[in-house]
Amino acid sequence: MTRVSDDYLPLEQAAEYLGVSRPKLTRLVREGAISYSTSPLDKRLKLFRRFDLDALKRIPMPKEKAS
Repeated sequence: MTRVSDDYLPLEQAAEYLGVSRPKLTRLVREGAISYSTSPLDKRLKLFRRFDLDALKRIPMPKEKAS
């Protein structure tokens, strides 16, 4: 069994770590606020560096508007 390094988190865990939804994290990627790597074993798996997540956590994020 391959374990993801403690330095990298997959999309769902990265979103939880930041306290945002998966769609919000995807939007942050699209806007260029954070980047990801793909797993060498599964190109569909997006991996986020904990260092980058910690840097993003320090930036205050505006609250999303309720529709």
